[in-house]
Amino acid sequence: MRHVVVTGASGDIGSAVVAAAVARGAEVLAQYHSRPPKPAGPTVTAVRVDLTDDDGPAALAAALPWETVDLLVNCVGGARPIPFASLSTAMWRECMRLNVEVPFTVTRELLDPLAAAAGVVVNLSSVAGFTGGAFGPHYAASKAALVGLTRSAARELGPKGIRVNCVAPGPVDSAMTDSLPGPALTALLEATALGRVVQPAEVARAVFAMAETTGVSGQTLVIDGGRFLH
Repeated sequence: MRHVVVTGASGDIGSAVVAAAVARGAEVLAQYHSRPPKPAGPTVTAVRVDLTDDDGPAALAAALPWETVDLLVNCVGGARPIPFASLSTAMWRECMRLNVEVPFTVTRELLDPLAAAAGVVVNLSSVAGFTGGAFGPHYAASKAALVGLTRSAARELGPKGIRVNCVAPGPVDSAMTDSLPGPALTALLEATALGRVVQPAEVARAVFAMAETTGVSGQTLVIDGGRFLH
């Protein structure tokens, strides 16, 4: 894959995806909001864009240095752990915008270059979309919605030659997981077959497995160390 776009490229998973793309010899457009992504290098173009702004996704598309996109990885997302009773409507909407609307609008803005390359979209969901989870109903609902978006997009965009898949990590060795209270993280790991968090590099490998396995579209790969066994 020659041309790769990664949103949320300065996050733990986003950085790992960028590194994996560079290792494969790809040129990368790495979107970030406040903190520049790593790794940097001659094949990585970092673009500072707030994708939650109405014109953010279009600005990202305008910064595209190529006419084709082989792979779009929607890593942007996240949430703060908030219990149901403390969750305001504004917090709910903010989470939905970041975790569902942004992947949708970015994908929509890049449809033409994706179609030109018969490209692939990989969305980053979460096992919380299947199990609920310690981060609260806003996060779980948004990540479940992203799985639904993946399936719908795969069906509609398939005739354009675009495949759309999803990766749903469990607890990852990341700043987001570190924000969980200790007892909550302990409970998560006790319910995980491998008894450990997943490493960002493992998630990146799963992303490229879904991207590079031709004939697979509309599917979600759970990578959680054996927490959600179905």
